[in-house]
Amino acid sequence: MAEHDVQHDASIIIHTKDSSVANHVDRDDEVAAYAGGDAAHIDEETNKQLFWTINKRILACMLGTYFCQSLDKGTLGFASVMNIKQDANLQGQDYSWLGTILYMGVLVGEYPTNLLLQRFPVAKYLSINVFLWGAVICCSAASHNFGSLMAVRFLLGVFESCVQPAFIIMTSMWYTKNEQSILTSLWYCMTGVQLMVGGLIAYGASHYQGHSLKSWQLLFLVLGCATCAWAVFIGWWLPDSPMKAKCFNEDQKRMMIERVRANETGIQNKTYKRYQMLEAIKDPVIWCYVMLQVTSTLVIGGLGVFSNLVIASFGFTYLQTQLLNIAQGAVTIIVMIGGAWLVTWTKQTALVMHVWTLPAIVGTAVIYAIPPNPGNKVGLLIAFYCTQFYLAEGNMIFSLISRNVAGQTKKSTTLAMTFIGWAAGNMAAPQIFQDSDAPRYQKGFTAHFCLYVLFNMFLILLRILLAKQNAVKRRNASAAVASDHDANTYNDEKISHSHAFDDLTDKENPDFRYEL
Repeated sequence: MAEHDVQHDASIIIHTKDSSVANHVDRDDEVAAYAGGDAAHIDEETNKQLFWTINKRILACMLGTYFCQSLDKGTLGFASVMNIKQDANLQGQDYSWLGTILYMGVLVGEYPTNLLLQRFPVAKYLSINVFLWGAVICCSAASHNFGSLMAVRFLLGVFESCVQPAFIIMTSMWYTKNEQSILTSLWYCMTGVQLMVGGLIAYGASHYQGHSLKSWQLLFLVLGCATCAWAVFIGWWLPDSPMKAKCFNEDQKRMMIERVRANETGIQNKTYKRYQMLEAIKDPVIWCYVMLQVTSTLVIGGLGVFSNLVIASFGFTYLQTQLLNIAQGAVTIIVMIGGAWLVTWTKQTALVMHVWTLPAIVGTAVIYAIPPNPGNKVGLLIAFYCTQFYLAEGNMIFSLISRNVAGQTKKSTTLAMTFIGWAAGNMAAPQIFQDSDAPRYQKGFTAHFCLYVLFNMFLILLRILLAKQNAVKRRNASAAVASDHDANTYNDEKISHSHAFDDLTDKENPDFRYEL
């Protein structure tokens, strides 16, 4: 695709003498109609009103959609204790491959879906994909063997691949950097809510016995139809962008755009820029995000698919296992929101991520070292719940990406790269738990120990790189200001944010500062 020949206003290029940066300025026409060159002040009371007004449309749809995705993706876990393995004649590693094939679908769909998200209205594209995966879930009820289940799981992955990238785009489009950690944790913690609600639904479906329709087939039909209905709703209720939101008046639109100016990540730009794609590929920070996704999902993905089987191995019945999903979901919600709150309070995302690996390491060590018996199954269950702290790493990685990558093409490329890593990790994760290693899966948990170490190593490297880039930006800014003013008077709080909507990358934009 040919790179767009951009137009720019030289008067808004400040604090830099790099002509190549000036030539890359490309303000989207829709954004330019509402955003001026200079920042406008919004008082705190108005900002709060706007925040809650946005939540009614954006956050509500994000929560519902991620809940549907988590619930639909988790149907395999619920079905695992509803005799799907026997009914579909799954042998050996067949069940593990059903977990793997979903992420092969995500892997295939990730790059094209990120390109399409940049080109097309986000809300409409999202609603179409939600409807399609709901239809796939309904079709899963008609699957009676390994081959047909593999086909529907693959298609489910292709259509679900748009959700997290779309949400990261929406989060940076509608919310300030200070709000993004909490907001990301809220939609991501729907993973925990689905464990609670899904556990109740699965518990009810488990009592559907003695009919031609199996209990797991009923579960697929109910959840698939509910997802299709939700897709129709979000297609009607969810606006594509602040500029196109007919549900808000013109003054609200201007203020909603203005309140995210300081993010320096822009709102939208539909022009594909090859140089931004290359910058993303060459940026070591982006590769740190990729490796964090891989090393986290290799653990999270395995725990998600095999959680019911691991809990059952402690000595709980399959109905008790379904009900214990409620407690597991509650733990997941607490650790995710708790981690996001700590990040917002301390402004130290990487350090909180390090701390959150410690309970997971302890819990894994207990499960690995202590054989289950009737007297210790509650203690082992608590140890397993400790491993759920690691699930919060996922939403904290998402919040780092949403806050630290600018330039729409660079962002779409970064999302494609990181979610390919996310998919690859989740794809391989079920294979860590081998059927021959059941029921204690000690080899799988040994692999988890190694992954915890690698995760923390990449996190240390990421923090060093971001801190170094911030230091360079501050030195360059002080040098630029020194020609006209005293360099000591310059600081981050006095940045004009005039580049916020110019579609410059985080490296190009002299006003951009990375969140650590």
